[in-house]
Amino acid sequence: MKKNTILLFIFMLSLSMTSTTFAQNNQWSSSDKFRNCMTTMQSTNDEQTRLSFAMQYFLTEHCTILQLQDACYYLFSDQKKYELCLAAYPNILDKDNFYKIYDSFSAFSQAIRLYHNTQANDQYVSLQNDYQINTEQDNKALFDLFIQKGDILLSNNQFDEAIAFYTQAQELKPNDQIPPLKISEANQIKTQLANVIVQEQQLNNQFNNLIQQGDVQLASNQVEQAITFYEQAMQLKPADPTAYQRIKEANNWQKDLSNMIEAENQKQKEFDFLIQKGEILVSSSKFDEAIAAYQQASAIFPNNQTPYIKIDEANRSKLALANASAICTTNDVEFKRMKTSIEDATFSDKQAKLAKVYIQKKCFSIEQLKEIVEIFNMDDDKLDMIQYSYNFSNAPHRFNEFKSILTFPSTKSKLDEFLINRQ
Repeated sequence: MKKNTILLFIFMLSLSMTSTTFAQNNQWSSSDKFRNCMTTMQSTNDEQTRLSFAMQYFLTEHCTILQLQDACYYLFSDQKKYELCLAAYPNILDKDNFYKIYDSFSAFSQAIRLYHNTQANDQYVSLQNDYQINTEQDNKALFDLFIQKGDILLSNNQFDEAIAFYTQAQELKPNDQIPPLKISEANQIKTQLANVIVQEQQLNNQFNNLIQQGDVQLASNQVEQAITFYEQAMQLKPADPTAYQRIKEANNWQKDLSNMIEAENQKQKEFDFLIQKGEILVSSSKFDEAIAAYQQASAIFPNNQTPYIKIDEANRSKLALANASAICTTNDVEFKRMKTSIEDATFSDKQAKLAKVYIQKKCFSIEQLKEIVEIFNMDDDKLDMIQYSYNFSNAPHRFNEFKSILTFPSTKSKLDEFLINRQ
């Protein structure tokens, strides 16, 4: 007998050690599976795929609230968090800590919904099992049961159902003050919750409206206005990452836009410089160099027609100058003779009259005309000779060179006005 007792003790001890070893191996296996699950969730940016990986683990393994919180961290949608927590609830080892999972939700309504379908439901089922009574024999117990059921339904925000049980309790004990108080409390909470839901919806509508207005402004490159709307939205819902992300995108876009504008301005400055350079070269009859400058400008803005127009004008001026030089010129010997005769005239009016005769009949270059103009001492006489020569010159585009011969700014301004009117 004693021998059998010893054998039984050894068997029980062996069984206990085997169970402990099995539990340890199972715990190790579960922990290893959880790490694999988390690694897999981190490897994808698709939230639906993350939810599927999490579901595969929490539907088949016992787990803790801490593990469930870690998984919820990688789910951004409250709906997907709710689906995962609801599925994992039966396998939670530390259900007493289940209330901690509610902090994982950004919307209070989703946390309440999870509570109703997990812990509150357990309490209701437990309560029903505890109160299996003969209702016909014990009205007091039935009254208490109705009150308890109403309380549980009230905690689940099932207001109409709770009021129905409180009403049944009131029918059992019409003089009892508890049912009317409970009904009043249920109606108050129902009204408060409805107001909270309305306020939350209004808040969401304001938030979404501000985000949309910001998006419209950003699409129109009104970056500062867009950021203003996003900042207003962020003040309404500081925990929502949407507005913060929009502000970040707007700041990046503003930086890119500033760089684009700066680059465009630089291109415009270079374009304007080349156009002006070409015009100066044309005025000096350096047509080939002017055309090269215009071509550089056209490469900067291919769709701008100004360089092409300027190139055409330069080519026509170049051709006109070549034709004029080939057809009519006055050699140096003949010019010196005529210049001497002008200088030998007695008075400036006779000098002017003789000079105009030569200008009208002969073909003088700009350089020769300058020498004739310099014969006269007064600016008014010089200006008169320049204006007269303009009508007989084959290079009118060079007449701005005569400004260097004039002395007074007022006379130079008159020449500018004359040339502008004649162009």
